[in-house]
Amino acid sequence: MSKSRIGSAWALLVAGVLLIVSGIGTSSHGAEAVDSSAVQDMPQDAAEASAFPDRNNAPLLTGESLTDDSFVGSWPMFGSNLRMKLGGYVKADFVADFDGTTDPTQFLMSTIPVKGSPAYGNSGYVDFFSRETRFNIDVRRIEKGALPLRMFIEGDFWSAGNQFRLRQAYIVAGDWIVGQTWTTLSFLESLPFMIDFASGDALFGGRTTQIRYQKSVNDRWKLGAAIENLAFVGIENPDSLAGAPSSRFPLLAVRADRRWGNGVLFVGSSIAELRWDGGSYGPKATAVQWDVVFAGRQYLGKEDYLTWNVSYGEGSGENIIAFAGSQANAVLDSTGTLDTMPAFSLLGGFVHKWSEKYTSNFSYAYGWLETPPTRAPFALKRGGVAHANLIWQPSKHLSYGIEYMYGAQRTTNLALGSASRIQFMAKYDF
Repeated sequence: MSKSRIGSAWALLVAGVLLIVSGIGTSSHGAEAVDSSAVQDMPQDAAEASAFPDRNNAPLLTGESLTDDSFVGSWPMFGSNLRMKLGGYVKADFVADFDGTTDPTQFLMSTIPVKGSPAYGNSGYVDFFSRETRFNIDVRRIEKGALPLRMFIEGDFWSAGNQFRLRQAYIVAGDWIVGQTWTTLSFLESLPFMIDFASGDALFGGRTTQIRYQKSVNDRWKLGAAIENLAFVGIENPDSLAGAPSSRFPLLAVRADRRWGNGVLFVGSSIAELRWDGGSYGPKATAVQWDVVFAGRQYLGKEDYLTWNVSYGEGSGENIIAFAGSQANAVLDSTGTLDTMPAFSLLGGFVHKWSEKYTSNFSYAYGWLETPPTRAPFALKRGGVAHANLIWQPSKHLSYGIEYMYGAQRTTNLALGSASRIQFMAKYDF
């Protein structure tokens, strides 16, 4: 990379910092941040929508919550009893990486170079991208006395070649949710807002197709149960035995949400079968996957709050985003037996509002996998990533931010590596 490009990139970074700092002490007109005291007086599902505006993930509203006339930004679909809203955001990012992590667009534990790996000793670089830009369509039937209905479709450009990809596509009918959306155990309110796309690296969850029943029992309790597609069976086959992983049964998940005046607690668990189908020549093996998740958010006064998300399970490493796609549930040994791997994740955060326009978010994510010696030597065993940022929101729809992140990972062969980077963003949401 040329010195002139690096110099230009750093100039842009400095300009971004100055842009944020230049707003300090200016008039507060136009700032419309969410007031948590107002959130506490809202209906339960409306509070969810306002309390987690971070990446504009549409809340999973069900039942009577869908009949609320305050469907802000929507318009009637003339000739029907439906209303439609278009939403999303445009986000441009600039990254200055200091240690040559192998993914220029997100700071994942597994992409941190470790000693002895080919990428160890990489030089830093800069990168610009807008692939997180996102669009969604939300259609609802708002009619008193009729079954509440909703259709939601969302996509972004987070794919090879910036191709449009599907994130969510689901239907809500009363208290039933059918389609692809966040899993039952994805507790998004336990995340502070991070500029880095991988901010939830140690989050337990993801998106998959499912059938879920979700019911608000009263203003404090919400219960849910679902059958879900097991997106990642996640079996490593180091001896190249014949066969392939497959699913005979869906994953079963249950959850309970408990809200009080200034906080919320989530508890959930899931169970599934892991299976290796050897066909005519390979072994046939099964094992049980299970996990428990505990998460929440607690306000400290009107503006600041703490978040946390803790999970533990057997054979469920693939459900932790840091390990997804790395065959992190079980290892098929030479005798054809499935050895499940215990997995643990911890995510803690703190949000502080400096003023009407300025907010800082702090987060630490840790993931751990008890790996057998047969696992690939440079596969992620454990790691942690810390984030800290400053967000400036000069108006309702426009925001800028700068974020520093530092992380380290240790692999199965106990090799260690660490890395850091700075990221700047400009975002317009609608």
